[in-house]
Amino acid sequence: FSVITDHHALCWLSSLKDPTGRLGRWALRLQEYTFSISYKSGQLHKDADCVSRYPVDPPDTREDEQEALVLSITDFTDIAAEQHRDPSLRAIINGLHSPHPDHSLQLFVLHNGILHRYNARPDGAELLLVVPVHLRSDILAQLHDVSSAGHLGVSRTYDRIRRRFFWPGLYRSVRQHVAACDLCQHRKTPALGPAGTLQPIEIPDEPFFRVGFDLLGPFPVSATGNKWIAIATDYATQYAIKRPPTSCATHVADFLLHDIILRHGAPRQLIKS
Repeated sequence: FSVITDHHALCWLSSLKDPTGRLGRWALRLQEYTFSISYKSGQLHKDADCVSRYPVDPPDTREDEQEALVLSITDFTDIAAEQHRDPSLRAIINGLHSPHPDHSLQLFVLHNGILHRYNARPDGAELLLVVPVHLRSDILAQLHDVSSAGHLGVSRTYDRIRRRFFWPGLYRSVRQHVAACDLCQHRKTPALGPAGTLQPIEIPDEPFFRVGFDLLGPFPVSATGNKWIAIATDYATQYAIKRPPTSCATHVADFLLHDIILRHGAPRQLIKS
């Protein structure tokens, strides 16, 4: 039999002399068959190319489900008549019927007598149904409130609606509807501030009203044998006082008594970290 292929290396393998290694094993395996190999470029071999490709399942899509949902919303009423009940939409429809429609109406079109708007985005329907004011709450309820809609957040609910429908201020309507949804508010995770954030402390009006104290160390022992530093800072003036005592409570108390209280008076507040 004959093999016609666009795999040029396979033709070269059949004419290879003294193949070794992996090429040798393939050449030995192919010797079990009697056939001739000829090359045909891929541009001329499209008939076999499409047959040889591994079949790929079509991607999962919710278009059918979305279409059914749109029909469930719009079939219960005469949309064209409902659009005429909305004064703003009636003005647009009348403008489209005029011999010279206004330039501001170029994105609107009447399709089967129903007002639509061209979709400026590449995703979603080509024509978006323009929803009258009194039916917008029904659209929001069907695409957010019902159990099959999933009570999604603002962005995902808006994305679901804007692929099929249009009305001015659509995003604002979705945001207000989701914010007013009782079930969403009960299930929403409370917005808590990050733990451990610093809280600013007001600066006092007089010196040494509030004093901050800290004991730092141990550090490497100095030439005089010290490895701790006691420091006190006045919150009003940022004036700092330090002494290198030990970590002994007696020495720390002596520092507070003689360097702070007896010199500047007893502070009203003493803050220790």
